[in-house]
Amino acid sequence: MFSQGDWNSYNCCSAAKNKSSIYAMCSVKTEAPEQNLLKYLNVIAGEHDLRIRENGEQTLPVKYIIKHPNFDPRRPMNYDIALLKLDGTFSFSSSVLPACLPDPGEKCEAGYICTTCGWGRLRENGVLPQVLYEVNLPILNSMECSRALSTLKKPIQCDTGLCAGFPDGGKDACQGDSGDPLLCQRKHGAWILAGVISWGMGCARGWRGNEKKKHYKRGSPGIFTDLTAVLYWIQENMSAGIKSLQKFLTHHCHFSQICHYRLCVWTLFVSEGNYILLHFSHFDIELETFCDYDSLSVYSKEQTCWKFCGGDLPLPILIGSDNIRLKFVSDNKDHGTGFSMTYKTLTPGVLPDSGCESLAVLFEGVLQSTHYPEHYSNLADCRWIICAPEDHVIKLTYQSFEVEESEDCSYDAVTVYEDVEKEEETARSCGFVLPVPVLSSSSMMLVVFHSDEMENFEGFRATITFVHVTGNLGGCLARTA
Repeated sequence: MFSQGDWNSYNCCSAAKNKSSIYAMCSVKTEAPEQNLLKYLNVIAGEHDLRIRENGEQTLPVKYIIKHPNFDPRRPMNYDIALLKLDGTFSFSSSVLPACLPDPGEKCEAGYICTTCGWGRLRENGVLPQVLYEVNLPILNSMECSRALSTLKKPIQCDTGLCAGFPDGGKDACQGDSGDPLLCQRKHGAWILAGVISWGMGCARGWRGNEKKKHYKRGSPGIFTDLTAVLYWIQENMSAGIKSLQKFLTHHCHFSQICHYRLCVWTLFVSEGNYILLHFSHFDIELETFCDYDSLSVYSKEQTCWKFCGGDLPLPILIGSDNIRLKFVSDNKDHGTGFSMTYKTLTPGVLPDSGCESLAVLFEGVLQSTHYPEHYSNLADCRWIICAPEDHVIKLTYQSFEVEESEDCSYDAVTVYEDVEKEEETARSCGFVLPVPVLSSSSMMLVVFHSDEMENFEGFRATITFVHVTGNLGGCLARTA
């Protein structure tokens, strides 16, 4: 959303990373020199009626522009996106709120209704409105999108495109809407910025029966730049310049403060090839079944995101990556006192001897009892929650096994469950014979090792592998207290 000036080269919608580092995401229209644009370019948040200055409007100048390196004016439908770094901060309020970026791999299913808005023309070649309009459009699957684009006079292949609209037309974005947002609401409340309007053939024409129409009368879906296709580039640039974090990270809200409308993102880096262990010492974030109001999310580029809320400390988390991203979000209602955590670098391979506290594991590797191959401790009570990516199950394969034997494995035992509540037991093993491999039926597995106060032995060593399966099993996402 822009003030008047030379803004024909970049049409934009705004999205915020956090209160101190704000970016606008834009559709690129020309190769105009950046220095010429910056003199005139401002971003207005809270705009609705262009004829008046409303309460709550805020204006910031643009500090610099980052075009996607793969944008080519000869193929303007691909990588049609730029970032504008704003010089200053917005104050979030009921009329100025950020939209969330999608998580890696997050997609809206075909038919899902999303919303786009802007001050574009209300019909093809019509007038430009003075107030903000919105329209709801269904998402198309990639096959239908490609089929529709193949019927145009010059068939177009769009690697970063996301299509939305009705085959018979009637509703659409229009001229003047380029760069405006496509917002999709997650099933449990939060809104994500799924796309940025790029182009379309006409306005609301529809594409059903295109082959029978004259070329100049054919229509197309609305084409948006799919943010999941350029998400890594966005996150890389939004993280540029962030100072290295100390190994203690805290986000507290004092009782005298109102921690509303927070959107904070941290990126942690350790030495290349190493892993990261997170350990929480304080956790108090508004509780909700799906953690859609206030939450802390932990994810890496390769792994499924974990999302936490509530009042209980999350388990320590071991991530098989040398960089991860933490995202804290809060709304404008109830709030807690925040969280504190530490992190440390670990060498890949064997999971750390945690002293038998619980541990959440987000990578393939080796699992073993404490002190292995020395004898394990008496009165051990260890838990490992293994979380695989979506569409994967977990295979636990024993390599060595020496655990005190009893008829019902009631003394010492390794027990595998399908759920963290221990309601579905998959296998219980003890003795000196190597157990058969255990395969989960979902993307989560809980492994528990228990020993009594009497005899102890060498223990066990096992490998964790993720096995791809067809069908959506979901991932390890919301974890509530």
